[in-house]
Amino acid sequence: MSDTFSIRPLRPSDARAYRDLRLEALQSSPEAFGSSYEEEAPLPLETIEARIPTSGPNAIFGAFAGKALVGMAGFAAYERVKARHKGVMWGVFVKPEWRKQRVGQALVRQVIDHASRHVIMLEAAVGLANESARRTYHGLGFRPYGIERKAIRIGDVFHDEELLYLDLPRTEEA
Repeated sequence: MSDTFSIRPLRPSDARAYRDLRLEALQSSPEAFGSSYEEEAPLPLETIEARIPTSGPNAIFGAFAGKALVGMAGFAAYERVKARHKGVMWGVFVKPEWRKQRVGQALVRQVIDHASRHVIMLEAAVGLANESARRTYHGLGFRPYGIERKAIRIGDVFHDEELLYLDLPRTEEA
C-alpha cells in the first residue's frame, strides 16, 4: 500500500464510493455517527448523489489513494440568519488501514481551509472515548466547550461526545 493520497471535493459521480465508505463507517464505528447503518443501507444511489453538494458553501471532501476513496469529511454552513457565521464539520472517517498516515488530519485541515472562506467559527463533535480523533482536533486548534452526555445511543449503551469549536480567521467571504 502506498502512503500517498490526494484530497478533493466529492462529485455526484463519486456517490457509489461515498455510499460504500459511509456504510463501512456506520458499521465499524457506529458510536461516531448520528446516522445508523440500518437507516442508510436501503437508500437508493440517487439519494446519495443528491446529498453531495455541487455548489454553495457545503462540501464533502474525499481522500483518494489512486481512485479508491479512503477517507471523508463534510462541512455544512448553518442556514439561519443569526447562525450563518458558523458551520459544522461532520462525518469524518478514515479506513483503518489508512489511519496513522495523517489522512484524517489532512481531511480536517481541508475542511478548516474551506470553512474559513465561508464562516468565522467551525464546530465539531467527537466521541469522548475517541482519543486519536480528539488529539487530532485539539492539535489543530479546536477547543472544547462542553460534553453532551448520552449523545449517541446504540441499544442500551450510551456514548458521550465532546463539543468543539474553532475560531477561524475572517476572510472576504465569511
